[in-house]
Amino acid sequence: MDPYVASPHWHGLITAYFFLGGIAAGSYAVFTMAGLFGTEFDQKAVRFAAYLAFPLVSICGVILIVDLNRPERFWHMMLQSETWRPMFKWWSPMSAGSWGLTAFSAFSATSFLGVLAEDHWFGLGRWGPLATRLRKAPLARLFEVGGMLSAFFLGAYTGTLLSATNQPVWAQTTWLSALFLASSASTGIAAIILVARRLGRNVPHDVFERLEWLDAYAMVLELIMLAAFAWSLGPLAVEALGQWPGACIPAFVVPAGLLFPLAARMSSKAWVATTGSCAVLLGGLALRFAIVGIPAIFVNGK
Repeated sequence: MDPYVASPHWHGLITAYFFLGGIAAGSYAVFTMAGLFGTEFDQKAVRFAAYLAFPLVSICGVILIVDLNRPERFWHMMLQSETWRPMFKWWSPMSAGSWGLTAFSAFSATSFLGVLAEDHWFGLGRWGPLATRLRKAPLARLFEVGGMLSAFFLGAYTGTLLSATNQPVWAQTTWLSALFLASSASTGIAAIILVARRLGRNVPHDVFERLEWLDAYAMVLELIMLAAFAWSLGPLAVEALGQWPGACIPAFVVPAGLLFPLAARMSSKAWVATTGSCAVLLGGLALRFAIVGIPAIFVNGK
């Protein structure tokens, strides 16, 4: 660990990007998998994910542009300034991430417009029958595979970006991508459940049960990834997770953001399940806040 590395000075905007991008990726992954493997009732329940993914990833794009030192030059990440040709550096996490975010935005925007048309919003109802035929066409399965892969990429990418730096803790583990991907799944499914319970009046109860159990599996996986993350840090784990903000993970994320929602999944009462889903989202936000702030514990003697 390099004791002379400078702090990245990342703040709330980046934490918000990690959090909202995770929800967008996790919810859209479920949306595409329901199209590939789910029933018509499953697809009806998770269609709300299409209403979530594109607006959330659009906010993420704005956050990233605003956070740049020169926001007006954001397009330099994708285009060569002299030739205007596309620029893709596969070895650069920043370049790969820019293109991955763009691909996800394209897939999620298409799905967003499709559900708007099918639900007759904003005067797009005349395109509803076409959107339905395209959604059920054989080629739509290829689109859903592409959208699912782009969602998996976005969900894991933020962890890869952190691991590619020389920051303390981030550089000492290879588990951040897997941890963020698992958290993306749990928060994305929780968001779908909350929106579907509010708006999905015709969604069968057994579909909610399947979504809740799927979220439970995602939370168990997240707990495993958290344990692997802590184990990979070795002696650093005590200091990293014992001081603020890393202490948020054992003090809040695990008990309130994972264990409590898992217990809530056992209840048959809708308000308990709703409370559990809200706790999952708060835990996902706290996890990203803690991970982003952990290097400050070690940098410059902090």
